Amino acid sequence: MTYKDIIDEKTAEWRNGLKKLEDLAAKSTAETRAILDAKIEQLNSAIDSATAQLRHLDEHETVGNTVETKDKILKIFSSIDKDFIGHEEKIPYML
Repeated sequence: MTYKDIIDEKTAEWRNGLKKLEDLAAKSTAETRAILDAKIEQLNSAIDSATAQLRHLDEHETVGNTVETKDKILKIFSSIDKDFIGHEEKIPYML
């Protein structure tokens, strides 16, 4: 499995989590919906930014910087995963 495959899988997981939040927001009261909509917007922006960063890291990964790239990828994964805490159970991602 390549970094690209892992990044695609993780991005799909985040998008699925975002969809679940959108479904939850649609069923919520107006006040809760407003809070969830703001959270969804923030997460969507964070996911877009993280995806761009991850693609850049993958494109520039070499034999000489593999460990550094892996650490950066894991840091980005963790930063987005922590935003989903409280909305769904998360298990830390391991490369």
